[in-house]
Formats: sequence, structure tokens, C-alpha cells
Amino acid sequence: MRIIIFTLTLGISVWGLAAGAWAVTVVDATGAEALYQAGDFKGAREAFQAAVDEFGAASKDSNDYRSYRELGYLYDRLADCCFTQRDFAGLKLYLDGRLEVSQSELNLVEGQLSGALMSGIAQATARFLSDRVDDAVRLNSIARIKRSIGLILLDTGGEGRVGEEAIHQYQLLAQASSGVIETDRGLLELNVGRLEQRLDKFEAVQLAVEELVDLEELWLKYPFTRSEPASGDTEQD
Repeated sequence: MRIIIFTLTLGISVWGLAAGAWAVTVVDATGAEALYQAGDFKGAREAFQAAVDEFGAASKDSNDYRSYRELGYLYDRLADCCFTQRDFAGLKLYLDGRLEVSQSELNLVEGQLSGALMSGIAQATARFLSDRVDDAVRLNSIARIKRSIGLILLDTGGEGRVGEEAIHQYQLLAQASSGVIETDRGLLELNVGRLEQRLDKFEAVQLAVEELVDLEELWLKYPFTRSEPASGDTEQD
């Protein structure tokens, strides 16, 4: 399995038009998405992994937040495929990837906003960049909740009272995220209006997860999966 640590070098952008409603993406994962929606999670996992490999070999613009959102989408789908297969080691691997990509996006947009403010920009542009930072913070927070649940599942094997409750909370988080985190363009997009309507659901999942285990201890027990990067990628066997 491959995890791409998103420390990109600047290169020529290869963003192209994908099929259907998909807008501008590095890879076309519509086939993988179709398998996922049809419930063929084994086939979808293979197809999404192939998309990740293709993504890793392509040139990306490291200053375009959409690159991070696209890879985050691929990792998130792979994580959900692992969840359906009760492959909790794979689940952790891809949730590690999703959160690290999310953090990279947050670092990027915070830096862009800071640089723009120092150089002097119009108020409308400042609001636009600030909103992008807010969205990145929210997506990062959701990714952290999901990784916490994934660690509980890895630790318990999904068994016992704690494991079964973690499975339930993973499903509740998926329900809360539906329509809030939109993926119909091949990248993670946040519907802020729907998020505000469902904040109580996300908070309920967070509180339930915190009551199950000592999350700080669990995060220390299971650090992020890493290996030496090669050409912007890392290999995980």
C-alpha cells in the first residue's frame, strides 16, 4: 500500500477535465466511485488504490488546495472500504494519510492568508482566504475524529463493548458527514450550511468517542505510519 506524504515540489500543473460532473482533478476516479456506490468495496478499494498510485506519479501544483482535497478524498474512500472489510490496519493507514494531507492543506492556506495580509490585499480577498482557512480547520477536525475511531477499532479489533461502540460511532459519523462533506467533484468539499445544521451530531460523536477510551494515550500508542519519502511518495508494504 502506498501513502503519499504531501510535501510537493512545484511543478507543471496537469489538472484536466474529468468525466461527468467532476471538475478539475489530477486523476479520474469516477470508475472507482461507481464501484463504491454499487457496494463493491473490494473492487472499489483496488480502483481507488490505483488512482492513488496514478496521483503519486503525476505533477501537482503544491500551491493549489484542491490537490490536497483530491488526495484526501481518495484516502477517505479507501478508509471506508477498509472499514467495510474489517481491515482495521488498512483503515488506520488511510486515515493517517487523510489527516496528514488535511494538515498539509491547512498549513498551506494559513500561509497563503498570512502572506496576503502582510502584502496588503482587498477586504474581499482576505475574507475569501479566511473562509478557506476556516473550511480547512473544520475538515481537519472531522478527520481527527475519524482517525480516533479508527485507532479504537485497530486497538480492539472491532470487538467487545468498546469495539462495537466504535463501529457504531464510525457509522454515525458517516451519516453526519453525508451531504456535509461532498465528493461529487472528485475532491472533498465542505457544505458549511449543512455543517452548521449538524454540529450537534458531530459533537455527539466526539463526546461518545472521548468517553470510550483515553484518546491521548491511544494516539501515543499508534503513531502515524511513515516511511522514507521518495519522489514525494512513501511506500508502505
